[in-house]
Amino acid sequence: MVESGDRYQKQLLLAGLGARGQARLGAAGVLIAGVGALGGHLAQLMVRAGVGRVRLVDRDVPELSNLHRQPLYDENDLGSGEGKAQIAAEKLRAVNSEVVIEAVVAELGPPNVLELAQGLDLILDGLDNPATRYLINDAAVHLGLPWIYTGVVATRGNVLCIVPGRTPCLRCLFPSPPPLEALPRVDTHGIIGPTPAFAAALAAAQALKLLSGGPDGLLPGLFSFDFWRGQFQLTELPGGPAPDCPCCGQRDFPFLEGRAQPA
Repeated sequence: MVESGDRYQKQLLLAGLGARGQARLGAAGVLIAGVGALGGHLAQLMVRAGVGRVRLVDRDVPELSNLHRQPLYDENDLGSGEGKAQIAAEKLRAVNSEVVIEAVVAELGPPNVLELAQGLDLILDGLDNPATRYLINDAAVHLGLPWIYTGVVATRGNVLCIVPGRTPCLRCLFPSPPPLEALPRVDTHGIIGPTPAFAAALAAAQALKLLSGGPDGLLPGLFSFDFWRGQFQLTELPGGPAPDCPCCGQRDFPFLEGRAQPA
């Protein structure tokens, strides 16, 4: 039998976490939307840190082109017929049997997002479809649930912590999703493995901080980086929700209600 104290002994030494913070992690639950490159790294970090419940949602199966950047899959998984969520859950249970890991092979959408997020403490964005994040944002604001936006392409990435009622939400900043053709995408601009690994590590650090001690001290804005150019930037944002935000202010949830379908 593996003793929890041995498992987390180095983590318990961290100032600001300690036994109390570790206990809070063990009592917390997260939804990870997408278990590819971002979501795979996020899932590993949550499970290894001892977050008590991790719910993985992904509709896809592994492909050969995933393996250079998605850490939870290998050549043996190709053609197995199992979904990414199932494979990831099986592998992560071998890492930490104390964590309740749930695999949901499904597409995140208006019919299921509230049920999948219900009873959890945080949503982590591991998606590769920027517009679907507006669905997560609607659901998070509706439930009053924090979520962390993480987006990557090529050698660039962004991380943004959103705490309903305390910070601007996604629609405070960008009221509607841009056209997909206007955005750089992995299937047109490519990506290297360090990009999602770094973005996920930063997002996971914010998640552990939030789950172990609350929203104080989170990144105060949008963190952006470009590895290739050696650029790192934190753009500070207004301290609270925008009064005229259709989501925060008017409680209008078109993506959640299926009136505005993500592309």
